[in-house]
Amino acid sequence: MKKNLYAILFLMTVVLGLTIVQFEPVLKHPNSYLFSHGGDAVKSYYNFSYHLKYGEGIRYKGINYPYAEHPQYENTHPLHLLVLKQVNKIIPLDRYGVAIINLSMVFSFLLTIPFLFLILRRYKLPVWYAIITALIILYLSPQLDRIKGHFEMVYLFFIPMFWYLLLRFRDGKNPWLWGCLLVLSGLIGGFTSAYFVAFYAMLLLSVFLADLWMKRKDLKPYIKPGLILLIMAILPLAVVKGLVSITDWAPDRPNNPWGFYIFHANLFSVFLPDYHAMKSLFSTWTNFGYQWEGRSYIGLPASLLAVSMIFTIVYQAIKKQKDQFLFQHPEMNTFLLGAVLVLLFSMCFPFKYGFGFLLDILPPVKQFRALGRFAWIFYYVFTVYAAILFWKGYQKLKEKALPVSAILFLVFVLGSWSLDAAINAKKSFSGIFLPNNKLESDSGPYRQMLSEANINPEDYQAIFFLPFANTSGDKLLFEEGMNAFAEAMKCAYHTGLPLIQSFSPRLPFPHALSSIQMLADSAIRKTRLDDMNELPILLVMTHEKLSKEEQWLKDHASFLHTYDQVSLARVELNVFHQSYQNWLIFADSTRAKLSGTEKIKADVPLNELYHRDFEETPHENSFTGQGALFQRRNKIEVFSENFSEKGMDGDYELTFWMYFDTRIYDMPQPKLHLYNNGAYQKTIRLNNRHIHNIYDRWVRVEQLLNIQPGFTYQLDVEGKYIALDELLLKPVNCNVLIETMDGRKLLNNFPLD
Repeated sequence: MKKNLYAILFLMTVVLGLTIVQFEPVLKHPNSYLFSHGGDAVKSYYNFSYHLKYGEGIRYKGINYPYAEHPQYENTHPLHLLVLKQVNKIIPLDRYGVAIINLSMVFSFLLTIPFLFLILRRYKLPVWYAIITALIILYLSPQLDRIKGHFEMVYLFFIPMFWYLLLRFRDGKNPWLWGCLLVLSGLIGGFTSAYFVAFYAMLLLSVFLADLWMKRKDLKPYIKPGLILLIMAILPLAVVKGLVSITDWAPDRPNNPWGFYIFHANLFSVFLPDYHAMKSLFSTWTNFGYQWEGRSYIGLPASLLAVSMIFTIVYQAIKKQKDQFLFQHPEMNTFLLGAVLVLLFSMCFPFKYGFGFLLDILPPVKQFRALGRFAWIFYYVFTVYAAILFWKGYQKLKEKALPVSAILFLVFVLGSWSLDAAINAKKSFSGIFLPNNKLESDSGPYRQMLSEANINPEDYQAIFFLPFANTSGDKLLFEEGMNAFAEAMKCAYHTGLPLIQSFSPRLPFPHALSSIQMLADSAIRKTRLDDMNELPILLVMTHEKLSKEEQWLKDHASFLHTYDQVSLARVELNVFHQSYQNWLIFADSTRAKLSGTEKIKADVPLNELYHRDFEETPHENSFTGQGALFQRRNKIEVFSENFSEKGMDGDYELTFWMYFDTRIYDMPQPKLHLYNNGAYQKTIRLNNRHIHNIYDRWVRVEQLLNIQPGFTYQLDVEGKYIALDELLLKPVNCNVLIETMDGRKLLNNFPLD
């Protein structure tokens, strides 16, 4: 026991020394550095720092104004905040959010090493060998790389801690103590990040399934311990999910985030290094590519071991032999089998291989769109298992009186493994000491610039930034404004003003859509304003290219100040109200000038128009009337027409309304195919994701085209849950009034409310 304690103290001293050497600038000035200026990193720093400085209670008000957000969905380190908000009442910490996050990540390495060492020692490995392999496993960990953005994922100690506590619980000595500690660790992990409670549950469930297989010949004695293990696996998951659900006030969050079938592990991401030279070598035979979320490289020696194991297992199966070397410990066999099951899950098996329907049975699984992270469980289990087998191999060579071979074998294993770990650490920690020019202290230059601009935060209600950035359940996506997002977060941190926009994949659909709609055409009333007060908005703009909608807002704002690459302006809410009133006045005056039938009127001959209301295909979701064009999946043809034969010619505007269906990520993709006298010419992909014109759950798709004689135009829409309504093709700059079957009116395919 003392030997282990001394070894742990020595290990922690070594890790502390390496940490001091590697992170010396951060340890000296923890609030002065950001580990990344990227979007995810700055967002994590901002969310935590803003809530620490200004937040109260469960509502995180730094984004999604005026609705706020739940801390669990915004990388705010909820458990950190719960504790630190209380400490802040005694010791002022609210200006040191960046420092707290930085130091939390860096010192989490020290918490990891005791668990790794104790797990290795459990399997009778010598102290010196356990020390070396524990350091290798620590610095080879795929979690190290998350220090450049996904900060909650940097806490390496959680998975080894879950494993060690589970081992102690399964020993049967003081099961209540170790069981309570195990469940508590799952809860702590869950309130740090939802992924950690998922890792906890997956580890225990995989062990449960492995136990069932191992004990399949006599399951009766396992009923009680198996049921207890199952309850312990589910309990923290249920508590975390339950508390979040109870305290979450927001409606209609996305249940189908993008990435489940993309961000998974594969054989290459686990068993081959992420080196360009290695990729080039293997790319001549196969596609080496994988998504970075799946990276969980176990190191060269462990990979060679895995390959040899596969060949050995196949050979023994053919020869009907029972292995006497690979599997040394029944307990380790269980964890190894469980880890393999988790690895298959991280590779999106079986969902990606014909069993996607299982996601409808287990919908919460879809919430974890980065499946590749679950391969981390396999990483820790298999590297420990490999360390055990390498030591056994060394001992066998010594028993066979081959001491030189034994030493060379161990030198190769530890040397190449250490090299892998050193390369991984160097790659993970390179280029991370960046100046904190985003969330600097109150004495920083940003506060001075705000003072020079004579901006009093109390005169404004919130911040809106341009270029615009926002997401909505991975369906509508605006990424051009990520630089402006960073500047807006800086402004929000120093003023206390919240941001209207957000960039969270879990943002409730109504909130995301009303934010996007802020830049909609004047013909669409901005519904978000109903929940805002009358104070103006502070507009933060970077000097980048703006869209026509963004330029309109800039032109209607009052300039305040420019510094560096950022301009500040004031936007009165009356700008939005007045533009909508002007539209209504225009619509009222225009209607009187149009002529045609009871159903459709225009200021051009009606034969120059093409209109479809799809009333012939009734559907529960319709923009107007009772009908809409609907296709559950694959592709649907909307029209295929030679419009010039109908008397249509020149520049036209095509518009239609497409339903925003929340059952699937992404929007259906409309494509316009052009044929000249039957010969294919080209295909135009219509904009289906970068759209501000939103009305209820419908988005207005539009495309300009030049109609030419002899051309056939075919519009197809491909995807899932396709629903279209009110399609209109009209000459550019003409006005068209449509009265729908349910008595509603559309002017130029905009609703007249």
